[in-house]
This record gives sequence, structure tokens and C-alpha cells, in this order.
Amino acid sequence: MVFGAFSNAALAAVLPVMMGQAFNAILESPPQVSALPRIAMLIVISQVVRAILQFARNFGAELLGQSVERDIRDELYVSLLGKSMTFHSLQPVGDTMARATNDVREINFLFSPGLNLVIGSGLFLVMPLFVAPRYHPSLILVPLLFIIGYFLALWQYLHELQPITTDVRHAFGRLNSRLAEAIDGIETVKGMAQEEMEVERFW
Repeated sequence: MVFGAFSNAALAAVLPVMMGQAFNAILESPPQVSALPRIAMLIVISQVVRAILQFARNFGAELLGQSVERDIRDELYVSLLGKSMTFHSLQPVGDTMARATNDVREINFLFSPGLNLVIGSGLFLVMPLFVAPRYHPSLILVPLLFIIGYFLALWQYLHELQPITTDVRHAFGRLNSRLAEAIDGIETVKGMAQEEMEVERFW
């Protein structure tokens, strides 16, 4: 996954470099038109290789995420079976189900697309810092300022998002607990004609 992300960012940087060489060949006096087929072929080859490596990167990230999710589910199931009766008496069934389904699934998303996009985007941000100074040192200023602004905005976004995600997780656990209780006691609910009240409590 890391190799594919690095190669993808590097080969993406090849495209503007090759395009610049093509323009330079045309603007020379006399124009070096004979260089254009070679440059076009290099562009095509680099982007085909980039597409293959991009597929390998996504496949690797998905494989890693699925493997980690499978292992976590196995360990969580063994852990729950090993808990005491007191733990299961105090822990709502719906909340446990939410942890075993939603939270474990989120771990998968952490790797794919989460970590996959973070590594890929990070390399795309860093790559101009290595390529731009080849042409002029001052060209490094714009990508550097962009990176600083990007990380400041990202820090602010995550700072505001953290309490919201915590509330959502707790609400999801309460929702599952309420649903599990209603389904477990469905005979009582129907016997007491409390369907409408249960729907209102669920909402």
C-alpha cells in the first residue's frame, strides 16, 4: 500500500514535468518536433504504470483492512465469551452489539479508505516540495504555505469533529440497546398495545 502510494505520487509528478519538456521542445528555435513522440510515449507508459500501482495500493489497503477486521472480530468474540456473568448483566446487549458490529467495521474503514487516503494525500502534498526546487527555489513557497494552511484547517476540523463523533457513537449504542429490549420483549409490547409508544421512544 505504501509503495503504491509513493509510486502513484511520483508518477503523477512526472506528467507536468513531461508536459513542460514538450512545451520547451516546441518553443525552441527551431522547434524540436521530433522529441514529441518520445515524450508522449513516456507520458503514456508512466500513467499506465501509475494506474496499475494505484490498483495495487487500493487492493493492499482493502486486504489489510479486511484482515484486521476479521482478527478483531475473532478476538472480540473470544473476549465476550470469557467475560463474567456480572459484566453481561450490567452491559446492555444492544450496546455490546453496536461495539461488535459498527465499531469493528470502523476499524476496517480506518485502513481502507482512511489510512490509504491519508498516505496517498500526504505524499501528494510532499512531492511538490521535492520537484519544484528543480526549476527555481522560490517555487517551493506556494506548496509549503498550502501544506501549513491544510494542516491548520485539518487540526481545527478534527478538534470540532471529535465530540460529535463521540456523541454519535453513544447514541448508536443507546439506539441498539433500545431496539434489542423492544424486540426481546415484543410479546409484552404487543400484549400491552404499546407499539406507538415504542416507536416514539425509538425516534
